[in-house]
Amino acid sequence: MKIIKGNQQVRQAARDYENYSSNLQGDQDVRDYKQLPLEVDPPDHTALRELLNPWFSKDAVKAFEPEFSDIAKSLIDSFSDEVEIAHELALQMIVQCLGVVFGRPQDVAEWYSWGPDTWITDEDGIRHGDHLDRYLLKTFDELDEKPTDDLFGVLNRAEIAGRALTRKEKYGIANLVLAGGRDTVVKLISGCLWHLAQNQEHRETLRSNPELIPDFITEMVRFLSPLPMMHRVDVAETANPEDPKYVWLSFISANQDSSVITDPEQIKLDRGANPHLGFGYGRHSCIGMHLAQLEAKIVLELWLEKFSTWEVLPESELLFDFEEYKFIPSRFHSLSLKINS
Repeated sequence: MKIIKGNQQVRQAARDYENYSSNLQGDQDVRDYKQLPLEVDPPDHTALRELLNPWFSKDAVKAFEPEFSDIAKSLIDSFSDEVEIAHELALQMIVQCLGVVFGRPQDVAEWYSWGPDTWITDEDGIRHGDHLDRYLLKTFDELDEKPTDDLFGVLNRAEIAGRALTRKEKYGIANLVLAGGRDTVVKLISGCLWHLAQNQEHRETLRSNPELIPDFITEMVRFLSPLPMMHRVDVAETANPEDPKYVWLSFISANQDSSVITDPEQIKLDRGANPHLGFGYGRHSCIGMHLAQLEAKIVLELWLEKFSTWEVLPESELLFDFEEYKFIPSRFHSLSLKINS
């Protein structure tokens, strides 16, 4: 498996779609369509991303801050002595905020039932997307009969290059915005509270100086690398388009590159300039990054306002399986906290 590592090397490859193409379909075990605009190159990528920009721009997301704060406050106020963060706080926050942004609060409970990964793994360890297929079919059938002005309703009527989107294109966009920013933001919010449980100095500094929380979140995005790698088609090595040869862009290596980041294995509140690639880079940088950062900011502000100390309980399930970076948690299956005050 070819892997591109290093901050500058990954930046260069992420921009070079002619040699490292995003024109592929991932998750072939659970879907038969591309996630859009993630899995196409320009000019299609540009046109499709423009459909979503009005919903995910920094200003558009910022307008929802009061509603997001109400969601976070309601969740945090419901906790007493112990709480499992990954599902009871992070995932709940994510899907409820999506309900606000997408204008579909009626679907929040169903989205939550899918869990952090969207894809469901059965008892034999085999993933499937039957539940998501049923949801997309039902949703867009209903929108054909009764148009709406929510995100999916607008998407159902959208056009690119003077033509209507196909059903599979609609599914591909809906899949991306429903699946993206779930496990990654669960990891970000969980990771922030995990670190602060163990670092009294950082905890007290942020409680006294909440204006530092956005920079702390940026640093945690770098350190955690919620999406550690992403693959591209290696055009030079692909002789047959039906048998693509892949290359992996290692965002985690870029975020741990000591040639551009001083002491990258450390979490610093005063890092300042932070050339991380935690949200990707270039045209395919994460379209939901403003949403993710705002969700995490609101949760941390309200959590630190209410609680001063907490500890990680032994029943928490964390994985540390990055081969080169064993000090970075790769996944929070669960993060159980005991709240002391």
